Amino acid sequence: MSAQPSLRRRLLLAGGVGLLLVSVLASALLGELYQRSARDRLDQELQQDMLTLLAQAEIGADGQLHLRQEPNDARFQRVFSGAYWQVADEAGTVLLQSRSLWDETLPVAGNGPATRDLPGPLQQSLRARVQQVRLPRASGPYLAVVATDRSALDADVATFRQRTAIALAILVAAWLAVLASQVHFGLRPLQRLGAQLERVRRGQAQQIDTTGLGAEIAPLGEELNTLLDHQQRMVARARTSAQDLAHALKTPLSVLAAEADGDGHDWRRTLREQGARMQASVDRYLAAGISADHRQRTEVEPAAQALCGLMARVHGERGVTFVAEAMAPALRFAGAGEDLEEMLGNLLDNAGKWATQQVRVTAVAEDGQLRIDVRDDGPGLTAEALARVTERGVRLDERAGSSGLGLAIVGDIAASYGGRLALQNAQPGLRATLWLPAG
Repeated sequence: MSAQPSLRRRLLLAGGVGLLLVSVLASALLGELYQRSARDRLDQELQQDMLTLLAQAEIGADGQLHLRQEPNDARFQRVFSGAYWQVADEAGTVLLQSRSLWDETLPVAGNGPATRDLPGPLQQSLRARVQQVRLPRASGPYLAVVATDRSALDADVATFRQRTAIALAILVAAWLAVLASQVHFGLRPLQRLGAQLERVRRGQAQQIDTTGLGAEIAPLGEELNTLLDHQQRMVARARTSAQDLAHALKTPLSVLAAEADGDGHDWRRTLREQGARMQASVDRYLAAGISADHRQRTEVEPAAQALCGLMARVHGERGVTFVAEAMAPALRFAGAGEDLEEMLGNLLDNAGKWATQQVRVTAVAEDGQLRIDVRDDGPGLTAEALARVTERGVRLDERAGSSGLGLAIVGDIAASYGGRLALQNAQPGLRATLWLPAG
């Protein structure tokens, strides 16, 4: 037998891959959100520095731009500190700048977004706020720039991403442990079901105990119990059929043995008769021993009409009529047609032996099942006879030769489909009722 893929391994693999993808996505998303938040905070600081710078700018009496007071932030005083400001005219000529720029300038054009990234004096990456302003008494606009080194921001974001990745890795490990426990705990009902089936296979139990299997697995256990019941019925039916066949062959074999011990003057006719009888018994009980087939569907009305016609010829000498009353065309038996004919044929034959004038067959759908009634107008049976008539080998009609197995076979076949046979006096006559699964 080839190795089957492990359900546990597949669940763990699917869960682990899913956790890994979610964790990678979460790490990237959190890093991006933190970077945007830090950048927005830096942009707000630059905007505040821009407002401070512009608040000090004015046009003097000589028409030149100057600051009433330079920003007192120490970063603007320290050379190449990473914090810079400058003001240029509309031609791009730098008019004023922070001491931190020394003899360098910031490459800024008037167009573009107000907040942007620029290269710094030491080729470091700067975050800059650029704004075009007009001052009173000025001949043209000015371009003001405030910038700061963003390396601290990038380092902070990188550290956050690294720590987030480590934290998520720890969480993934914990989630995988939880997932493994969940899969193990979730598969325990299936393991219990497998152990129950092993007990049934070894003969230590007859059915599966569905207690504790859970709401999802318990229906599977119940269906398996139904299958086991069906299998047991099939085994019992096959065993009973073999016993019935042996019983039915005893009489012909006894006749042949007696003929062999006799003078043998008419042995050919005896051999033909008893051989035909044994062949009929073999065919009959082999058919009765076939397992029930719930997949087939058999229409009831055509089978009943055909059997009524056949029985009318069999019992025609006594003038008994067989009537299949109007049945709905949709009535179907959830089983093999041979089994329906075996059951209905036995009931009609039995009713024909006891009927005075008529045998009637009716079929209806009732409570989700198929109900078939076969009723004769004969004398009926006593309470004692009703209790014994379905026993194997019991013959109540001594006028006709039979093995006394017909009603027992009907009950066995009905039971193999989960149905049943019931007999009761109908005053007049006897009513045999079959309960079978409807198709």
